[in-house]
Amino acid sequence: MRFLTLFLILLIASANIFDVQADVDTNLPSLEFKRIRRIKSTSSSRRLKRNKSRLIDVGHDIAYTTTVAIGTPPQVFTCQIDTGSTDLWVPDASCVGVGCSKKHKFSSKHSVSYGGDGGPWGISYVDGSAASGVTATDTVTVGGFVLKGQQFARATRMDQSFKPQPFDGLIGLAGPQMAAVPTAVTPIQNMKNHGYITRRSFGIWLGKSTDGGSGEITFGGFNPAHIVGNLTSIPLVGSFDSTGSWTVQLSKVSLGGHDIVLTRKNGVAMLDTGTSLIFTSPTIADQINTALGLGGHFSSQAQAYIIPCDAKPPDMTFTFGTASFTVPGRDLVVSLTRGVCNSAITPGDPGDGVSFLVGDTFLKNNYAYFDMDGSTIGLAQAKR
Repeated sequence: MRFLTLFLILLIASANIFDVQADVDTNLPSLEFKRIRRIKSTSSSRRLKRNKSRLIDVGHDIAYTTTVAIGTPPQVFTCQIDTGSTDLWVPDASCVGVGCSKKHKFSSKHSVSYGGDGGPWGISYVDGSAASGVTATDTVTVGGFVLKGQQFARATRMDQSFKPQPFDGLIGLAGPQMAAVPTAVTPIQNMKNHGYITRRSFGIWLGKSTDGGSGEITFGGFNPAHIVGNLTSIPLVGSFDSTGSWTVQLSKVSLGGHDIVLTRKNGVAMLDTGTSLIFTSPTIADQINTALGLGGHFSSQAQAYIIPCDAKPPDMTFTFGTASFTVPGRDLVVSLTRGVCNSAITPGDPGDGVSFLVGDTFLKNNYAYFDMDGSTIGLAQAKR
């Protein structure tokens, strides 16, 4: 969904880059999704073909990207992985505006497998950024899988907020209902259509820059090497094929001895790799930051709660039904600029009935297995 505030964009521009190896690993048994349950990781699970791709953990875990190749011969792009949106898009050779500067650009003239233009395309994100252009089809390679006739978008205009960001475009991992063109076949669906995977699913492990960066995406299953114990299966709010959205019901958040109990209305949470922090309504964000007990204050300029950089907040627990997952207190302190820090719990309005955008602050501590066929998200404590 891409919810990056201005200070995070500026931070990205000066961030260090870390390399990642991605292992495509284990397939899953059929999942029951009417209740929360445990998913066992067994050595007898059928192993998929192993494919490795180069990923990047940007700076202090601000964004996670993967390599996508389009065309024949392949033209290579760095794309942010985003479970909060669906569209796959890259800058076009004809792209104009400052947002396109210093980006890799796609040239249809240099691809013999180019399938031609489609219709007009445009997308806007929660953070206000936007891009527009035309749809197209070509051979796309991602995660080692070659997807012939894959639809994507050629962005001929990108607003200036994209200029400082160290990626060319985005690869969305949500369903077609959230796409700018809802009839598009997503890369995950195309992987199944090509017989590369038997289940429309993927597992994501996001590493931490403090541990040397890294991260991994596994298509068609999950990698038990990066989880502690078993995955707990959390049902989506509605079936995936109806909503296309990775939203679950959050029942409460707890920290410092305080429980903030949530309702069906204000506890709808989207797990979003395209969001760096954790965004929720101003009312709940204020409750959480007050419970942190750090004496922070809200800055209208930064649109964040400013806290001492040496703060030691308590751990924060997210409870989905009866299953709880933790974010260590140290990960709730985010460096804004030198000597100035902010809370990772930030006010914002995700819209579309979503009350929480649960981003990388949570996901880099908890492995997530996104299962389209089962309409569930499997969660477990992450292991490096």
